[in-house]
Amino acid sequence: MPVNFLFLSPVFFFQMTKSVTNPEELGGLASQMTNDYGHLALQGRMAAATAEPEEIGFQIKTRVQELGHGCIFLVQKAGALQICPTDSYTKRELIECARAVTEKVSLVLSALQAGNKGTQACITAASAVSGIIADLDTTIMFATAGTLNAENNESFADHR
Repeated sequence: MPVNFLFLSPVFFFQMTKSVTNPEELGGLASQMTNDYGHLALQGRMAAATAEPEEIGFQIKTRVQELGHGCIFLVQKAGALQICPTDSYTKRELIECARAVTEKVSLVLSALQAGNKGTQACITAASAVSGIIADLDTTIMFATAGTLNAENNESFADHR
């Protein structure tokens, strides 16, 4: 599942902490984060429903929920800082909330990757089988052309 949301990148953390000095930017960032989280929640629900084993689905669901709670706290702190832009305590709290959200994002991503291991294993196995088939085709081509040295006087057609 491709996840390309603003707050899933280190850029978001940088923008959020940079906005501590420009609180007027926090409203736009909070709005964007809310929209992105809504999309993630929908995609996360689908990923959790289709994940195997079931524990991975549960892990995806709970980590997305925990991220949602972290986003709520972050938006609340952003609003508090907009009300009182000079409050250094609120600035520190906002930075801590942004850090917590970043950590929760990494947990969501790791859960999504864990749910994708079976698919990746199939892709890797298919690639390995394709390589073996290509090697066999090449060997058959050389053997048919008679360029491989036989240990005795038998032909490739006898063994084919």
